[in-house]
Amino acid sequence: MSADPVSLPTFPFPEGPLSTPSPAYQELRAQCPHHRVLTQAGDEAIMLLGFEDAAAVLTDSRLSHDLTWPGAARMFEGRSFYDDPAALINMEGPEHLRLRRIVAASFTPRRIREWEPVIRAVSEELAEAMLRSGPPADLAAEYTFRLPVRIVSRLLGVPESDWARFRAWSDAFLTVSPMPMDQRMEQIAEFFEYTKELIAEHRKAPGTDLIDVLTEACYEGDRLTEDELTIMVITLIAAGNETTSNALGRCVLNLLTDGGHRWRQLLDDRSVVPRAVDELLRFSPPSTAGMLRVATEDVELPTFTVKAGETVLLTAAALRDPAAYPDPDVIDFDREAPTQLIFGGGAHYCLGAHLARTELRIGLETLLDRVPGLRLDTTAEQIRFTGGDLLTTLVALPVAW
Repeated sequence: MSADPVSLPTFPFPEGPLSTPSPAYQELRAQCPHHRVLTQAGDEAIMLLGFEDAAAVLTDSRLSHDLTWPGAARMFEGRSFYDDPAALINMEGPEHLRLRRIVAASFTPRRIREWEPVIRAVSEELAEAMLRSGPPADLAAEYTFRLPVRIVSRLLGVPESDWARFRAWSDAFLTVSPMPMDQRMEQIAEFFEYTKELIAEHRKAPGTDLIDVLTEACYEGDRLTEDELTIMVITLIAAGNETTSNALGRCVLNLLTDGGHRWRQLLDDRSVVPRAVDELLRFSPPSTAGMLRVATEDVELPTFTVKAGETVLLTAAALRDPAAYPDPDVIDFDREAPTQLIFGGGAHYCLGAHLARTELRIGLETLLDRVPGLRLDTTAEQIRFTGGDLLTTLVALPVAW
């Protein structure tokens, strides 16, 4: 029997220092690994605070991404990309598998290795431009924001000169910052129209860009429909720049906030960088918002049973569960811990995970090579974040060297 909705706390909870997961999770987890909450839309969901429950949900197909089920909770009011039936993230079963098979070949580790020279070239260009301008600098505006959007532009075959428009549209698409709903819908409509025109131009003059590859991609003779191709390109532009730029900025911030000790650790041993990326993603994930899954039947999780029709809420709290990550509030590059949940799991494991990790690794390596004396040019208390619904990213990252 659920609690009185009036007495339930509302998710999301206030974030911790430097936009880390809420400290309230620790206290609540000590009481019980799951709690009923209200979403911003006023719907009831079961918030998961433990690693075991979260890992089980991500790999269980009975906990569906399809939130159109009767009674399924909504995260917030108004439309978002969760409403688009052509979006891969909202699909289940055969249709979801069909789309993944068509596009998966474009994101294999081998294909990402082929893109590494492009990623390194862009990061070098941006670092050089920042060095020419001289300190101080806003690393977010000059490097961490621009690197992923320029990379995804080059890979897809879209004009790099439109990067500022992509950021504005991605902000609306992923609700990165507060925005009136009519303005958000207008921005998203522009994004769709632009993308459809872009695809049409590539069809007229096909090349070897990722858009062309996706246009021709097939599995057992099946190809993407126009709607599927459009939402796929939009998702790649939006998620490919917003989430990665957010993650890169957070990584650098947390490397510099301890007086530069962690930064110097990477300067001394570059082999640590890949492990550092994973640990920094755990400590300060790109999103501290939640993800909803609705049970299509009764599902027994490690600590309780979700009833058919109930909605569970996955949060970043699982990444601070001391049962999985001893001393979870400490950044430890030598940590031996279970596989990260940051890129999802099971059939919905993020297609862009290899690309994101490669961008983050090379983005950090370039800064370590070119700007070894990098330091914060402000106090941690003065760092501000956008406060969006799904993503909350750095407003600015003042640095010097």
